[in-house]
Amino acid sequence: MKKVTSSDVARAAGVSQAAVSLILNGNEKISFSQETKDRVHAVAKELGYVLPQRKKREKVIPSMLLVFTPTMENPYYPELVQHIEEYAQTRGCYVMLCNTFRSVEMERYYLEHHVNERVAGIVYAFLPSIPELVEQISATVPTVIIGEKQENLAVCSVGLNNIDAGALLTDHLYQLGHRHIAFLSTPLNRLTMARSQRLEGIRRQMAVHLIEDNLELLISDLQEQDLRQSNGSYEYTIGRMLAKQFLSGSYQATALIAVNDMTALGILTVLSEAGVRVPEDVSVCSFDNIFLSRICSPGLTTIEHHLRLLCHAAVDMLINPDSPARIMPEDASMHMLVKKIEYSPRLITRGSTGPVKK
Repeated sequence: MKKVTSSDVARAAGVSQAAVSLILNGNEKISFSQETKDRVHAVAKELGYVLPQRKKREKVIPSMLLVFTPTMENPYYPELVQHIEEYAQTRGCYVMLCNTFRSVEMERYYLEHHVNERVAGIVYAFLPSIPELVEQISATVPTVIIGEKQENLAVCSVGLNNIDAGALLTDHLYQLGHRHIAFLSTPLNRLTMARSQRLEGIRRQMAVHLIEDNLELLISDLQEQDLRQSNGSYEYTIGRMLAKQFLSGSYQATALIAVNDMTALGILTVLSEAGVRVPEDVSVCSFDNIFLSRICSPGLTTIEHHLRLLCHAAVDMLINPDSPARIMPEDASMHMLVKKIEYSPRLITRGSTGPVKK
């Protein structure tokens, strides 16, 4: 007769294998409804499942960091992973990459099947798609979000002030004489807050200069899955599409702010193909300061993201014993311990921006 396994119990109870293990082992740090716990216990008893006896062994020292990314097409994410991996190794940890392609199912799989006793911490490079599960896991496994997070999510974060970043680029263009500015972006949705925050900063600073009515928006509604089969980066492709839209329309903008460097590179390519000179005819700038922004022609004016500093700070928050990321709150009142580190943006001026055309 086939031996009953935890997978059999999970399948019969309609829960994950990780949930079966946590419930039957009496782990109280991750909460499940009483109905779910009762169902798992009942199914285990009915099937005759017996927890395997744990062998005595030396305590396992956590040495693995899980790093969650949404895509590797944008060089920002490979750079981020490399910074984390290089620094983590100096702290005695190794990295496992969990690239989700923004799939909720894949993200859930990594969380339920790879969070174990060897995991010293979790780094998210995007907003978690399953915030409730991430918050539960963070009660036992230190977790940090790099870039942005929802204010009501009780997880530590390290990021850039994106509103100030948008304002900084706007001031730069205003000082060059630009009074009509366009913002070109991938969709403004729940997948990311940075896009909307950058736009908020642009709007804020244009209002300061009394030119808020001169802002033009070119926002794509295409999601990553819509262009999954196309060749090339999603954001680069969106940049090309929006640049063509700009050239074929009756827009007045003399300066274009792209949501990030990859979108800006797509814009620069189309402008060059159309014979539009940058910055003589139109200025282009963006955010992130990825490596490609330094070697494209002309060099891209952008906002320094301090990525190396962000990654080092995230690893420190996961590993340092006195970090808030490692304090296991017993109840919701302890959420005040959650720490947020926010860096100020820095303008990197290159050849893609110049005085407004007379």
